Amino acid sequence: MDSVHHQGVQPVGRLLLKYSIPAIVGFLASALYQFVDRVLVGRGVGTEAMAAVTCAYPLTILGMGFGLLLGTGTGNQISTFLGKNLRDEAENVLGQSLRLAIVLGAGFALIQIVFARPLLFACGASGAVLDMAIPYLRITAFSQICVILIISMGNILRVQGRPGLGLVFMGSGNILNAILATVAIFVLHWGIVGAALATLVTTVLNLIVLLWFVQSRHSVLHIHSQYLVKNLKLAKSILKLGAPVLMMQVLGMVTFLVANHGAAGLDGARGVAAVGVFNTVSILLIYGPLGVVQAMQPLIAFNRGAGRMDRVRDLLKRALIATTVMGVVSALIIACFPEAVAGLFTRNDMKLVDIVAQGLPIFMVSVALFGVQGTASHYFLAVHQPKKASLLLLGRQVLAIPLFLILPKLFGFPGLYLVSVLSDVPMAILAAYMLRKEWRVLKQNN
Repeated sequence: MDSVHHQGVQPVGRLLLKYSIPAIVGFLASALYQFVDRVLVGRGVGTEAMAAVTCAYPLTILGMGFGLLLGTGTGNQISTFLGKNLRDEAENVLGQSLRLAIVLGAGFALIQIVFARPLLFACGASGAVLDMAIPYLRITAFSQICVILIISMGNILRVQGRPGLGLVFMGSGNILNAILATVAIFVLHWGIVGAALATLVTTVLNLIVLLWFVQSRHSVLHIHSQYLVKNLKLAKSILKLGAPVLMMQVLGMVTFLVANHGAAGLDGARGVAAVGVFNTVSILLIYGPLGVVQAMQPLIAFNRGAGRMDRVRDLLKRALIATTVMGVVSALIIACFPEAVAGLFTRNDMKLVDIVAQGLPIFMVSVALFGVQGTASHYFLAVHQPKKASLLLLGRQVLAIPLFLILPKLFGFPGLYLVSVLSDVPMAILAAYMLRKEWRVLKQNN
């Protein structure tokens, strides 16, 4: 347990840096894979193929939501139990999370395989785009089972004091994925089906390696058969704590869906492809600050469980500064070179380049403001205040959904671009206000 207890004694700055670097690089590796995958599909197959992948993405968001539902609820509870030196209780949480992940993953995959056509049609696919998207979704549906299991157990490496291993697993998997996708698209000419197969192979291998580690002598926590038995009370506690993150993903899926439909009404497959580019670039930039707040979360939960409120306050301050600086700097860089970024996603569709180049600087507002929103929401999850976290995680999507339905019809593509500003600015102000109040409470407790 020595690898766990250092979370309560090491200097806060060094500890946050130690946990953040693997998380940041790991998230960036994942985002970079999506970025490279879209570039490969766009340049190797075409705009319609990139639109097909974009139409399938809302379902990917939902699958990630199930994984984050379990990963968040599991990670926070395990960190708290480890802070109180309750290892058996922590392993019980791990077993219940694994059981839930298997049930949710298998059910979600089956739904996607059976109802691929109507689901993709609802996500904005039609005609040739729909024909491409159906086999892509049915193949990636199998990988969703692995993804949900991987995400649900991903926090286990971080909360038991081994954040670097998550980076190794994720980074090596994404490199392999990029290599396999390149071969499948440009050498074997399998199109987006090849990209889907590359994802499936990689996720299966990642899951096998992760399970091997958790059951090895190197892991503090292990999976035990007695903890895989149904425990309704514990399962409810996991789902309740992770529910805000799932709802954020569900509303994110709906937001992406209505954005697809709005963009398709403006310029068909090209409009949908443009939404895919905006989303891919934004995720690539947001995942850096997200790595910091993900690293912050178990550290705050552990120190809160140990009664070290002074360390909780210091962790919150440092995380907020780091995420804000990262978001603002990266947003400014992209806003200065939008044409160069847009040109990466196509060989000869200059109209797509123009659409993306015009919108990217405006979409960067979301990236610049993510530090405040992301830090606040993950802090409240870590200290077991799901209602406040839910307000911050879900508020942005609640504002964005009607705006995506209305503004593109009124103003065309400029209306599409403005949605990010009108939905993120109010939520950033609210997050800052809530953090200020919480800061005063922490000072009083200290």
